[in-house]
Amino acid sequence: MNEKIVLMNGKEYLLVIGGTSSTPSTLQLIFQTTEALEDIVAVFNDIAATEQIKTINEDGSTLAVYDGYTVLGNPKSIDDHYLITPEQYGEDGAVTSEAVYGRVAMLKLSQPAVEAAVERNRADIDFLAIMTGTDL
Repeated sequence: MNEKIVLMNGKEYLLVIGGTSSTPSTLQLIFQTTEALEDIVAVFNDIAATEQIKTINEDGSTLAVYDGYTVLGNPKSIDDHYLITPEQYGEDGAVTSEAVYGRVAMLKLSQPAVEAAVERNRADIDFLAIMTGTDL
């Protein structure tokens, strides 16, 4: 299992098992990282980077596409001792592979509210009106 998320700006982050969870309005991500939380927040606050987030497999095939989750919400956190891979057991019950713990970022993104989209459209219309000399 080497699934990762890929942002529109090309940045990739390795997911933990069960690292994505979505509803029609929210997307929760848990991924491995060595970056500072402030740097991750800056990346995920960029609407152009998060307009589309893909989950891809280790062979590069797309497993899921999340469109429009552009509003970074709370909580935003780092966990330095998160279970990345659980321990594995053999048929005899003996541990064959120890659990792996590591550093992860946990983020919650949401779809922008209709009001925010209307305001953005209003600003675009005002800009175009000014640029073309149109009187609204």
